Amino acid sequence: MSSLSRVALSAIRFARRVWPFKCGRELATYAGAFATKLGLLHSEWYEFRPGLWMQLNVRDLVQQTIFLEGVWDPALTGFIDKTLRPGDVFVDVGAHVGYFTLLASSRVGPAGRVLSIEPNPFALEQLERNVERSQLQNVLVKHTACGELDRVVQLYLHTESNSSMASLYTGSAAGTVAVEVRCTTLDQLCVEHSLERVKLVKIDVEGAELSVLHGMKRLMREARPSIVVELHPQLLEEVGTPMPMVLALLKECDYSLEPLGGHANYICRPRGTGG
Repeated sequence: MSSLSRVALSAIRFARRVWPFKCGRELATYAGAFATKLGLLHSEWYEFRPGLWMQLNVRDLVQQTIFLEGVWDPALTGFIDKTLRPGDVFVDVGAHVGYFTLLASSRVGPAGRVLSIEPNPFALEQLERNVERSQLQNVLVKHTACGELDRVVQLYLHTESNSSMASLYTGSAAGTVAVEVRCTTLDQLCVEHSLERVKLVKIDVEGAELSVLHGMKRLMREARPSIVVELHPQLLEEVGTPMPMVLALLKECDYSLEPLGGHANYICRPRGTGG
């Protein structure tokens, strides 16, 4: 990191830390975006935890937050830290550039495994670089979307400022630029890679959550993993899979649902197992 970038980053982090009011706290983040436009901040390698490196594009909301605060979605970060143990298997559906993939890899250790799934080819490149730089041997990266059928789909890309919102639905992606990607079921991927004892699945797929759940029914009935899924009721309505349909599927598979907090995340726990 250049000395100019280091000074700019330190100043922005300090301003965020000492700002005394809830209102206006994001001014420091806007300052970071402005500093990026001026060329004071660049895409940088950042070690957000010991041994876990990410090459972060500070024009992107998620990556900028990690760069400035050292964490993304504290509620989900804490849940993964608390839930995963050495030897566990974690599946990251919608891995983006890999923050939760890297975090889970460090938790499950050499005896565990992480299946990291990302359909966006541009995010995938960063994800693979981050896994390689962090020297993670327990991570398998797959370039695919997940759903209830094995087919080719159109993935609509979001702007550079929020690349995590690429979606199978144009309304969610807020754009019309699309790429063709493979779509398969999570059940099929787990069979292909001999993942039988999955402990935790994270799903963040911008409106396609019900389709992903339909494609992992065997996993839910046999492995009984806990699932963290991001559910936005309005978005689910817009794509034609309203919240009651999600709840009905979870009930069919004997799962309960409770809010986790943070970014509209919910924990789906298999009933009668204690999660």
